[in-house]
Amino acid sequence: MNRLGFIFLSILRENDATSRLSSMTVRELLLAEDFGVKENTLFKKAREFEKRGYVGRGLKEGRAATFYITAAGSEYLEDLRYEEKERRIRS
Repeated sequence: MNRLGFIFLSILRENDATSRLSSMTVRELLLAEDFGVKENTLFKKAREFEKRGYVGRGLKEGRAATFYITAAGSEYLEDLRYEEKERRIRS
């Protein structure tokens, strides 16, 4: 997991994009946070996370695909935060 992936999952959860109905387009994600990447790069990350089961496809917004964080994605995000917290305590 890199910073881009962490921010991607965090924004979905912060914006309550947790179901097919409340999903977000890649463009909406880019407007919510300055990732410093192009739309296509973020779309590729979304597809990677979809294959891993961390995000699901929501209802289309016109021609654009939308994404939401799954329960597995939320759990993974929490695991990362816990590991970071533990790392800081040990330091």
